Amino acid sequence: MGMSLALKQYLDSQQIPYDMVHHAYSEGAAQSAIASHIPLAQMAKAVILENEGGQRMMAVIPAADKVDLQRFNQLVHGEVRLASEQELIRMFKDCDKGAIPAMGEPFALDTLVDEALLEMADIYLESGDHRDLIHVSGDHFRQLANNWRHGEFSRKPDPWSRAERM
Repeated sequence: MGMSLALKQYLDSQQIPYDMVHHAYSEGAAQSAIASHIPLAQMAKAVILENEGGQRMMAVIPAADKVDLQRFNQLVHGEVRLASEQELIRMFKDCDKGAIPAMGEPFALDTLVDEALLEMADIYLESGDHRDLIHVSGDHFRQLANNWRHGEFSRKPDPWSRAERM
């Protein structure tokens, strides 16, 4: 499918320089980082959540992490759940299934970013397909994230948890 047109138009309109990193086919942000030899801490992944009123939002976290829903709920002052696969397909029509770019604004979504990503020198994210990543400098990512809500709501998976390895 190639790069999401919505993402390309957004980055161009914001005058954000970026480059593409091609990699072998992979599914998921963590696998794409591994295929591209990129540190997982610098790979941003998108998690789409929905609140009780049906409003959807994007949580942007490091690829190896999971959203800590308790912390996230405190940040948004409400309860959220993961959006369904069917909702994701409808929302990201110009993206391959499972290759959602970690920037909500091109898709009219409120975006919340985990503080851990704001410390990175470089950030990588899905381009909208399973073969390319977008690379932006940390400074340009922080410029974009300036309008997003920030917080500490990701957690590293417990390496001893059988459930998290499955």
